Parts: sequence; C-alpha cells; structure tokens
Amino acid sequence: MTTDLARSRFDAVLLDLDGTLVDSVRDLMDALNAVLRDEGLPPVDPAQTRAMVGDGARKLIERALQAMGGNPARAPDLLPRFLAHYEPIASRHTRPYPGVVETLRSLTGAGFALAVVTNKPAQATRLVLDGLDLSPLIAVVVGGDTLEQRKPDPAPVRAALRQLGATADRAVMVGDNHHDVEAARAAGVAAIAVSYGYAHRPVHDLGADAVIDDFRDLPAALRALPR
Repeated sequence: MTTDLARSRFDAVLLDLDGTLVDSVRDLMDALNAVLRDEGLPPVDPAQTRAMVGDGARKLIERALQAMGGNPARAPDLLPRFLAHYEPIASRHTRPYPGVVETLRSLTGAGFALAVVTNKPAQATRLVLDGLDLSPLIAVVVGGDTLEQRKPDPAPVRAALRQLGATADRAVMVGDNHHDVEAARAAGVAAIAVSYGYAHRPVHDLGADAVIDDFRDLPAALRALPR
C-alpha cells in the first residue's frame, strides 16, 4: 500500500471525527438525554441523535431542545453540563468504523501527516482519540472550540494545514457532511466524502471530489484524484 500511496499527489489528510472515523451516536445520545432529563424533557432516540450531530455540541443541544419541546436559547448555558456528562463516557460505546485503524496506520506508514478537524470540542475529541488508541496516529487536532470559527468556515482547515506544515494543494479533507466539503472548498483543499456517516443531505450532492462507501477505500480514492 505504501508504494501505491506514493503515487498520490497528497501528503496530508484532514479528517472529520464523528460520522467519519467513529460512530459516536450512543455516547452522545446518553449525555444528551442526561441533560434533557435534568430539564424535565423526554429523551431522544438514536435516529434523532444521528440527525442532530455534526455542527458541534452547542448545536446538538439546541436541536435536541427544539425537538423535545425545550427552549433552544438554553443551549449555551447547558453546554458545560452536557460536557460534564459526555466527557467521562466519550469512548464508552464509541467505536471506529470498519477499516479506520488499519487505514490510518497505512497512511502514517506511507508518510502522510494526519489531522482531525472537527466541530466537536477539542478536549472531548482528544478523549475519544485517546480512548480508542487513535491519538498516536493523529499529529494535529483542531476542535470546534480551538478557534472562534468552525466548519464550514475554512479557518479550522487552514489552522490544521499550518500546524502540519502542509499546503492546500497537497491536502485532502475527508468528512461525512456538507460543512466538511464546504470548508475544504473554501480553503482550496480537495474533498472526499464518506457515505456511511451523519450527512444532513444526500452525500452525492455535497460536491466532494470523490465519495467512498468504506474507509478502506480511502487510499484508492487518494490515488485516483487527479494530479
């Protein structure tokens, strides 16, 4: 695989977390339901949680409050409580998608620099990566609270590139949702979308350069993108 990957024009891969590297719905749902219970509101189910994920913890809380009859304006005040529930269980049920670990190892072995660029808070992101033994494979983490801006703003992508010492023309963003593709486009970075994640719209309508159905297809997609 190393020889094949050498034919790619990329040397840096930026990765979304939830819905791209890991399936985190159960742990997010459990923390969210603890907050909703504290607010006297009914719980959300896995399908509802899945549809709410992708734009950071505060937006997740806001969407849950809206859906369950609460006050969405309470979301900023409830964020610390949500994180207090979530961080201790961040990797309890969360697992990498099939092929993620071996593919990341192959990429790092081939000399690729890897970063996680996510709208999830940075501390929670690191807890997930640590809990799943993915941290040694990831050189840089840019979370949803690392900067004032979050995806789809290109600033987090550019920050990751700076920290990796990479250039936009030799980097690709891999994600499951529209904000991943939009951030990549705005930063001048190629985009690959995964079809198995938490997309809020049809994945083939996101405008990515390629769509993969399995994370193990990423090396082939990297090779196939034009130089």
